[in-house]
Amino acid sequence: MGTASMYGNQVMDVELDCEWMSIYATIEYTIYSADNEEDLVELVSVKSRGVDITNWINTSYIFDLISDEISNADYHHSDHGD
Repeated sequence: MGTASMYGNQVMDVELDCEWMSIYATIEYTIYSADNEEDLVELVSVKSRGVDITNWINTSYIFDLISDEISNADYHHSDHGD
């Protein structure tokens, strides 16, 4: 999972959508390296306009977004001859 540069504290900006609204938010998370196991990802916070909305958001949705972010960090156009 991820690259060596992804370990530690990370922040990403996202647009969260549901049927009745969309909001811009910042997701802060930390990736810890675990020997001989998958890396551990800890959700630090989800904030919108400075308000902590972590408890209002479906965490499995947030972890899916984090997983996508980590997997895209491994991609480089030269990996596939682009």
